[in-house]
Amino acid sequence: MSYDQNPYGDQRRGDDRRRAHDSRAGGYDSYQRAGGEGYRGQRPAGGHRGQRPSSDAYGRTGSYGAGAGARGYASDPRAPRGDAYARDRRAGGYSAGVTSSRAGDSSRRRVASRDGRSAAPRQRGRYQDAPQLGGGDRRRASGSYARQGAGNRYSTPTGGRSSSRGRDQAGRRSANGRGGAPKIGMPRLTTSAFSAHGRGGMPAGGGRRVDFAGARPAIIGIACVAICAIVGILLWSNRKVDIKLNGEDFSVRVNSTCEQVISAAELSPKAGNLVSVSGKNLEDGAGYAFTATLGGNELSSEDAAAYRVAGGDELEIADGGDRMEDYDVQVMQESPQLEMGGDAWGNITYISQWPKPGSYEMRTGKRSGEEARGDTLEETQNAIITVHQIVPDDGRKLVALTFDDGPAEKYTEAYLDILDKYNIHATFYNLGQNIEAYPDIAKKVIDQGSEIQSHTYQHAQLTKLDASALQSEFSSAFQDIKDNAGTDTTAFRPPYGDFNENAWLNSGGLASVSVLWNQDSLDWKRPGADAIVQNSLKGITSGSIILMHDGGGNRDQDVEALPTIIETLQGEGYEFVTVTELMKSDSSIPEDIASGNATMPEGCVWPTEIKGDDDDATTAATTAAASGDGSGED
Repeated sequence: MSYDQNPYGDQRRGDDRRRAHDSRAGGYDSYQRAGGEGYRGQRPAGGHRGQRPSSDAYGRTGSYGAGAGARGYASDPRAPRGDAYARDRRAGGYSAGVTSSRAGDSSRRRVASRDGRSAAPRQRGRYQDAPQLGGGDRRRASGSYARQGAGNRYSTPTGGRSSSRGRDQAGRRSANGRGGAPKIGMPRLTTSAFSAHGRGGMPAGGGRRVDFAGARPAIIGIACVAICAIVGILLWSNRKVDIKLNGEDFSVRVNSTCEQVISAAELSPKAGNLVSVSGKNLEDGAGYAFTATLGGNELSSEDAAAYRVAGGDELEIADGGDRMEDYDVQVMQESPQLEMGGDAWGNITYISQWPKPGSYEMRTGKRSGEEARGDTLEETQNAIITVHQIVPDDGRKLVALTFDDGPAEKYTEAYLDILDKYNIHATFYNLGQNIEAYPDIAKKVIDQGSEIQSHTYQHAQLTKLDASALQSEFSSAFQDIKDNAGTDTTAFRPPYGDFNENAWLNSGGLASVSVLWNQDSLDWKRPGADAIVQNSLKGITSGSIILMHDGGGNRDQDVEALPTIIETLQGEGYEFVTVTELMKSDSSIPEDIASGNATMPEGCVWPTEIKGDDDDATTAATTAAASGDGSGED
């Protein structure tokens, strides 16, 4: 690039501002101001004759001049061809020198200053000499970049000739070649990276050298390693592994799909059929293509599609299953039902499972238009009523005394005195209306250590009441017991022992356990004290409940018979307990029921219908057992 084309130079015009290149001497004219000072930042350009010197990249002048202590460029018309740059060690500046290389002599370095005095040779270290290229008339100027001092860090590249012997440091220029001095601030490359004995250019910059020729083997090595790794990965990912296929050894490419295994093993599983939501066949062969079982576990269609073979797998491929048609789904709510269960007969009947509503899918086939029940979304819990005979754990001999129809003004307190005498407790099934009449007596029952449970409010036959009336009987009696005796209970004894499946359905879940009896004293017939004793002890076993009365009539025979009953059973090793204590002795009874005050949990809904149609046998057996003992007065 000529000086006229230099975008950074001082493009001043006029013959008075430029000096022609001296073609005969091979020197350079420098730009000088009046008084012999050169323009700042300019330096001579090496190269062919007639080339113009470049100016500073910023067009600054005045920093390079003649004399000690100033930097500048000058041409020596007396010097032979082949310029070199040297830095005046004393002044810290640059001057233009000439070196002769035609005659093959050793290059001599001169420093021409404005007053003709020689400057000290350039100091090595911080600044790099411009490259010296030789070669006679065929020499071409190489682009060089002159460094300047701390006052101006950047300079404009120029051309110049240099001798191969003018290398400043070992390895910084190529031998017998062409190159350029590095530009300050850029990485310096050795000429070996371009050409060992030929033309080459050195990129601008200073700093560390990067030897591309030395890096080539490393790059080739890395590429070889990468290729080997890729080949290894391909070989590893396409290796064959041994599996068990339908019970036989088989080799197949690792990560094969089920379809690829079927193809490789030449299997021919038969596809299933397309069926409706109700299971009717709609189209042959339109079902699942095959059935896959891995390690004994059948895979779903999604898992089978995602499966990939691994070594040691035990895979079975069989005919495909039927596929259901596409369908629309509607979520349906399902109400619980009431069902009876348990023993054929027992002295208690309780709620063994509280009812909870559920939900399920109702499917409508898009092809068939059929409707059918689908998956259960939330399991429905029916109200399960369990009939049970209490059996105390560990063979304990326990028995419970019970008294109905109280509290009574005369007889209830007489019974309490007898119980205190023998240090035992009993269970009193009180009527709500009688508790309201004798609240003090009801409180005495609790104070004695015995317990009170419900006998309904006014002794109505519950099986003949509708749901509203029946629930009123329960709620009123339970509330009276709580308000007057200070105790909560949901246990009851049905009047006449009559409480069947329909009555449970109508109860609304207010009661938790119905308590009957094993021994009926038949005291309501007034058969005499001895007969009452015999009836109370006949066939008694551990877990039995004895029925007597403290209200509803004259109970003098009961008061007379009671001490004998207690003494006889105690003599046989029986222990008298309340009904609640008796239920707690049987671990098969749920704890909330055994407590005598269980209530329907939150989230439960009492059923409005009975499950099934053939439940009369259980109801009849329960009713007969309760009423067949002549307890019509109970």
